[in-house]
Amino acid sequence: MISRIYGIIEKIAAVFTAFLAVVGFNLLYGVRGESTMFSNSVFSMSVFGAFLFLYHYIVSKSLDRRTLMYGLAGGFLAALLTSMGVSLNYLDTIWSKNTFWAIPCLTPFFGGCISLALFYLKDGFSRPGKDDEIGSRWFLFCWLLLFLSWVPVLLASWPGIFSYDSGLQLGSFVDKRVSGHHPILHTFLLGICRWAGVKLFESKNAGAVLYSLIQMLLMSGMYAYVCCYLKKKRSPKWLQTGTFIFLAFHPVNSLMALCATKDSIFTALFAVFLVQLFEIAEDRERFFSSVKWQAVFCLSVFLLFAFRNNAFHAFVLSAPFFMWTFQKHWKRMGLLILICLGLYGLYTGPVYKVLEVEKGDPREMCCVLMQSAARVYNLDYLGLTEEEKETFLSIIREEGMDSYLSWFADPVKQHFNGEKFVQNPGPFLKTWFSVGMRHKKIYIDSFLTNTYGYWYPGNSDHGRNYLEYFCSEVREDVDVVMVSKLPVLSEFYRKISLEHSYKKLPVVSATFNLGVYTWLLLFAFLLLLYRRQYKELFLGIPLFMYLLTTMLGPIVTMRYHYPLIACGPLIIFLIWRRDKEWIK
Repeated sequence: MISRIYGIIEKIAAVFTAFLAVVGFNLLYGVRGESTMFSNSVFSMSVFGAFLFLYHYIVSKSLDRRTLMYGLAGGFLAALLTSMGVSLNYLDTIWSKNTFWAIPCLTPFFGGCISLALFYLKDGFSRPGKDDEIGSRWFLFCWLLLFLSWVPVLLASWPGIFSYDSGLQLGSFVDKRVSGHHPILHTFLLGICRWAGVKLFESKNAGAVLYSLIQMLLMSGMYAYVCCYLKKKRSPKWLQTGTFIFLAFHPVNSLMALCATKDSIFTALFAVFLVQLFEIAEDRERFFSSVKWQAVFCLSVFLLFAFRNNAFHAFVLSAPFFMWTFQKHWKRMGLLILICLGLYGLYTGPVYKVLEVEKGDPREMCCVLMQSAARVYNLDYLGLTEEEKETFLSIIREEGMDSYLSWFADPVKQHFNGEKFVQNPGPFLKTWFSVGMRHKKIYIDSFLTNTYGYWYPGNSDHGRNYLEYFCSEVREDVDVVMVSKLPVLSEFYRKISLEHSYKKLPVVSATFNLGVYTWLLLFAFLLLLYRRQYKELFLGIPLFMYLLTTMLGPIVTMRYHYPLIACGPLIIFLIWRRDKEWIK
């Protein structure tokens, strides 16, 4: 009798939860101004039936309380990010009744899905036997295949994709006024290749081809290292094959392999660094007893610093987690951290001085400040005192305030007086805090509208290019001209990059979405906590800290998020693997 009552209650709960999910999604449609499009349709009934079947299946698994609690915690976060993302995408604010009502309605839906995923992944999956022995021949074979897979992309985009900051970097190299705003190692690599092309072939495009080939060679080698690691660890065949296909042929990776931005080589270095962290976690004693492996670790970290300035901040934020994870070896880990920071200090100090590198622009670190100030100035001008307006305008010219865009800081940044701010930041910061205390909602909106593309897996491009598939025009003496050798393939990549043609393919388009990779990382963290693998959380910490630093930047763009995309297979491996089979 009692079991029958419980069965009836479970069925009622499944129906109610499925109904709540449909209501939640209908509320989000209401945010778009389509309040009955979802609820008053055959589609909504189909969705309700699918949700009902899903919940009935979940209930049949009799999940324990801990699994449900972790699932609901993850479900709440997923519902929160989804609801806020939809609201920001269509209303430019999160302060909507539909948004807040959708969160509790969608939490059970996402919570049930995540609980089921935790249930199936709680122990990880076993692997067949011990590590494989991977010889140099296999590595070279994998390296060659990856390199060759990008050759058609080189021909399509000949002599390469010299967009973003590459033109500015080449100009600063030619003028002998290299700035620390861009990684100087990358600037010198670009400049030397250009110089070689002009000297040897009297052609800037020849130098561009040389750079493209070097970048392809470096990235394919580092990605081959990732593929060999997964093979060595006997990861499932589908993951090994999928990783190779993803890195070789997915347009994101093949285009970034030809894009002359610092983010390309930096991302490949990040993937290698993440593999090194996996190897440290697997055999800590070997690492801390080997000077060679410790030297490789320090070199990897330094190269990350050298190819992206915010890698330094991500590493500093990650350092406490490294110290906590390796408590047994805290002295040695502390020393390694200090060595890494010391190398960076020497690099940006004496080395910069010898090379006469100019200081970077301080405006770059003030995007959050200037965007929130400009948003208040535009949305509640009368709510500011004359003194507050005067203080803001003393640092940000009025043209900058008037050109404010919620999703892009550069229009305001161009009118931000960074030097004056650095000399005396006190008055501006005092006013900024004072105004923020009265405009909390506007400040919150300001930060979220400028970052939600990183964590909302939906349509949030605002008309921006997914990737700049062209060669920027900066000035004639450094400009590279794209002359495609494969026009049909070039048009294919142009439509993906500039017209977002990938959105026409359901499911496949998700592999282009930045928010999907953030959710994958967050799920990996939740799963590690659920499994009580606390000492392995540090494996994802550098990626997470790097993500936080990009959220302080001027815009959401794929190239900033590329490390999370390229490291996606390693995150999946972290989710899949069984802990005790790897730790020695």
